[in-house]
Amino acid sequence: MQTSRFSELFEGYLANTLTPKEMLELEQLIVDEQNDAQLRQLIGQEFKTVPTTGEQLNGEDNWLQGLEQKVLQTIQKPKPTKIISFHSKWIRLVGAIVLLAGLGFTIHYLINNDASAPKQATVLPGGNKATIRLDDGTQVNLSESQSEIVLGQKLAYADGSLVQGLAAENVSGQNMVIDVPKGGMYKIALPDGSKVWLNADSRLRYIADPTAEIRTLELEGEAYFEVAHRYLTKGKEKILQPFVVHTPGQTIKVLGTSFNVTAYSGEPDRTTLVEGKVELSLPDGSNKQYLKPNQQATIRGRTITIAEVESLGYVSWKEGTFNFSDESLEIILNQVARWYDIDVDYEDASLKKLKFEGIVPRYKNMETLLKILEKTGDVRFELKGRRLHVKKK
Repeated sequence: MQTSRFSELFEGYLANTLTPKEMLELEQLIVDEQNDAQLRQLIGQEFKTVPTTGEQLNGEDNWLQGLEQKVLQTIQKPKPTKIISFHSKWIRLVGAIVLLAGLGFTIHYLINNDASAPKQATVLPGGNKATIRLDDGTQVNLSESQSEIVLGQKLAYADGSLVQGLAAENVSGQNMVIDVPKGGMYKIALPDGSKVWLNADSRLRYIADPTAEIRTLELEGEAYFEVAHRYLTKGKEKILQPFVVHTPGQTIKVLGTSFNVTAYSGEPDRTTLVEGKVELSLPDGSNKQYLKPNQQATIRGRTITIAEVESLGYVSWKEGTFNFSDESLEIILNQVARWYDIDVDYEDASLKKLKFEGIVPRYKNMETLLKILEKTGDVRFELKGRRLHVKKK
């Protein structure tokens, strides 16, 4: 990556002019530890431009105060409604930029500056975990050293090595379920060339029938789909084979597109379209709706609501980041609980409605994320074992 491009994206971030695609590009660069030195240099250059009054800034606390002043000059004003927002505070830079790169003394400040805060146990992020189960009852754990399974006549990983414990004759023609537990994720390559990224606490049922007129999957949880075009011959005609995803709350029909589906029990179903076009309806086929790119359908009961969104923010989980946009604390901590495999309870139900915005990495220890939420909101956390207690400050 050329220095000029990193600098260009960094300046665009401070000026709040990046497109969603450019924001994801910047996130990926920042997560790469090879870019730490360059990021330090860029932040240092920004700090030198901070206008100061009174004493010359020095020391860690003054450095952060100066950075706050600079960032507050470069971002939009907060929305009129009360939203606790990473982007409307100086944490926009420190939380979404410095933390991603892991700059030591600043992280130390954010995590340890409050000496009265209770020390949290270390909770590590998730990784590559999944099991695959055939209709005949055969089940095996997929390798944690691999990240992608390729479905076909044989079951293999992306590097070509075979899945141990499954003979080829047992696989051919069988339906199968890929189950990703809490604290896991896995990528799946389907026989037709389509790709599926399966998030934590999710299950995908694959119907193995290459002659069927419709490609069918069943999903519980969250997955991102990149659907390949596939044609069937009917007489002298070639027809484009539909791709259908069933969840407990909806049916999604696509021809060739990229989209994200969230279908966890207790939460509204969400379908977010990145590219292409999808048709969705309730499970009985009623209330048919169509999505365009950067639209999201939310299903509550029998009501489907469509809204304009920045779709890339809803798929950044597969690139290694949490991306929250005016999201409730309940939804945020539901994601955290699935990824870090913990349980959550609330001192007061009103805390669930607090709103946050921000971008933080999924591959940091959980304490990093919790401290950022504490610094930017009226909430504090106590972790006992694998149970997170959410309390008012």
